[in-house]
Amino acid sequence: MDQALRRARFLTPIKERRPIYYFDLPAPDGTPFEEAITAAVRQCLAAGFGTLIAQLPEGTELDESKLGAVKEMYAYLLALAKKEELFVGFYLDPAFEHLVIRTLGEMGDHSLRAKLLECKEYVCARGEDVNRPIARGTLLSAVAYCEEYAECVDLRPFVSDGKLQWPAPGANFVARQYLLVEDTARDGANYLSYDASFAYISAVFSLFSDTVAPYIGNTLSMLSYSGVGFHGTNRRIWDESFNAEFEKRFGFDPAPYYPALFDYVGKDTAHLKACFMSVRASLLQNGILRALHDFATQQGLALFGNLSEPKLTAPSFSIGDTMLNNIYAPCALFDKAYMYGTNSIKIAAGAAYNFDIDRVNGELFRNYPPYDRAHLYKDAMNAYARGVNCTAMHLSGEVAQNNEFGVFTARVQTMLRGGRHVADIAMLYPIYHLHAGTTLYYSPVDGYEYPETHSTADYMTLINSISIYSGHDLTLLHPEVLNTRCHTEGGVLYLDNKQNHESFRVVVLPATSIISLENLRTLKKFFDEGGKLLATGLLPTKAFEFDQSGENDREVQRLVEEIFGKEACDPRIMRDYCHNKSAAGGEAIFLYFNATATDATKMTHSSTVNEALNAFGVPFDTYLPGMPRFECTGALNSIYPEFRNIGLHRTMPGGGMLNHIHKKHGEADIYYFSNTTNSDYNHHVLLRGAFAVEEWNPHTGKMRGRTCGFLRYQGEIYTTLRLTLDSCTSTFFYALPADTEGKEITDVRSIDNLRSEHAALMSEF
Repeated sequence: MDQALRRARFLTPIKERRPIYYFDLPAPDGTPFEEAITAAVRQCLAAGFGTLIAQLPEGTELDESKLGAVKEMYAYLLALAKKEELFVGFYLDPAFEHLVIRTLGEMGDHSLRAKLLECKEYVCARGEDVNRPIARGTLLSAVAYCEEYAECVDLRPFVSDGKLQWPAPGANFVARQYLLVEDTARDGANYLSYDASFAYISAVFSLFSDTVAPYIGNTLSMLSYSGVGFHGTNRRIWDESFNAEFEKRFGFDPAPYYPALFDYVGKDTAHLKACFMSVRASLLQNGILRALHDFATQQGLALFGNLSEPKLTAPSFSIGDTMLNNIYAPCALFDKAYMYGTNSIKIAAGAAYNFDIDRVNGELFRNYPPYDRAHLYKDAMNAYARGVNCTAMHLSGEVAQNNEFGVFTARVQTMLRGGRHVADIAMLYPIYHLHAGTTLYYSPVDGYEYPETHSTADYMTLINSISIYSGHDLTLLHPEVLNTRCHTEGGVLYLDNKQNHESFRVVVLPATSIISLENLRTLKKFFDEGGKLLATGLLPTKAFEFDQSGENDREVQRLVEEIFGKEACDPRIMRDYCHNKSAAGGEAIFLYFNATATDATKMTHSSTVNEALNAFGVPFDTYLPGMPRFECTGALNSIYPEFRNIGLHRTMPGGGMLNHIHKKHGEADIYYFSNTTNSDYNHHVLLRGAFAVEEWNPHTGKMRGRTCGFLRYQGEIYTTLRLTLDSCTSTFFYALPADTEGKEITDVRSIDNLRSEHAALMSEF
């Protein structure tokens, strides 16, 4: 998109860049619905939105008569939307899923129904000859487990004719049968099976085929879903393909090691858990999520949906591998309260950047109380400045009565969609550490089962420390992407995508006990060639590439010691920090945990992280010397009851954050700055490179040229200009390359002392 077209689209956004409007259909109880749907369409138009997604009232269950009423409502909605030139998204409502699975079950067909991992156990007496029938279900594993010695014995050779016959040895053992059983507590589809998931989606669409067929690909433009995750009792969703998929990936039979899912089984427990949970996560990714993508593509529809846990800090228990689950339709989710879900953005955006996807979706304001206008604006800006560029919103009240908010969001989405993300810092997603810390259990279910975050899972607090304390953007890298789409050269790590090809001067390794050996070899090369590494809290000692000889673990330990030094690897030594250097100028800093976050995880103070980043002497992409710096407490990681109890649903220190994002489109560099704090910001900003800058205001549509100066810091030329942001406002800097010949360029020794050293220069801007 050239500058003239981008300017025109910014002033008058096209329909495809306008936000999506969620609304509730009337209850399908036979009462007239035309007036309610007409009002929703009119409100969508008045709010400046371009697409509608209709949902049934929460808790709706359908029978044949109610399904007919829903089809009538969709027919009316689609016809009216076509007349008003709006798009419609078809929402896979849970009521449709329940209807399909229940109806098939009544016909005796349970092939699409969700399955659970069940364990039946029998405590063996010392020396007992066990003779017991196998419980009902598909037998996945039969193991004798001795807790005293953490020993597992494969009992499958002792199973025949539907019975387990085994002479127990002298030690006390528990005989366990791990079974696949029907999830009878709910009418849910099997999300871990691609075939079952695709069939369920197809069955739902077949119910509406006559209604939607004339509109598919024009008015009906989107397939929408929500809440994908492991929804069964205690999140023990499983599939009969698990053992085969595990053996295909890791080369050994998992059946003898099933107790590792629930208990400690010796020194290899962490390795085994990481392997088990990695396969389980891949089944979800390649089950319902790939089926949704393939079905939408087959129908010519866009895909918009989210995962079930908005905070996404400890995903393995409830969601699996959040980054890989986001690759088909990356989506953040703001749910229940102001800023609840902020953490989901960096993960969704990271998935998009990793896999070269230009759209980062965000579902905003779901289940929000009646917040005032300012809170809704602030949360939208929080989402955009952290990576979202396509939003669907639940709106009511004054914000939805005029198109001011809709036009604002459309302008922001126009500017931020596509292009290349620019950040100097990459962080390795510690998913194997999260997998290794996940334990399944059996417990009575009472409401939503919030996942427990591993005590050393500091990566989300660390992300927030870097972004809202240090003021630097970053990209989360998945271990598989680091192994397959990245290379290092000359102390720089490159993400080798066709469109989103990024380069990183600093790599951050959050606390992790287990890491891909190939990842670590890449990081060692990066360090040896002059790259900068920052690690916090816990250094890895285990390789995800599990081998029983332990050779891979020993190589991990050797490489970590070569990168971070012997003292960093010695648990008997505690210092303020450890600092190691390579011959080519590479640096590795290890920071110890020095605080506990509000969600009970360990953390390193944001101020300490900031000092370490500054110590590298890297000329970062953007500097905001006057930004408010909030010490991160981990509150954004908290499960909702804790989040509410500590008051973050009402406010947070400063009311919000100062955030920014940098995208590059051809020759143009586009910077978006947002201020969601309660204070105005009026200070200068430094942009690496020499630019001529225009300011484009997404709230008003006004554009103006800006006076700029040039500085030299850490060997790089920076453009400096004043950034003025009132509370609850945002702005764009549209920057094109500028010639510095004949221009005065002032050398700067310290960004922190910039104001005092160059007050006269700064006053000009």
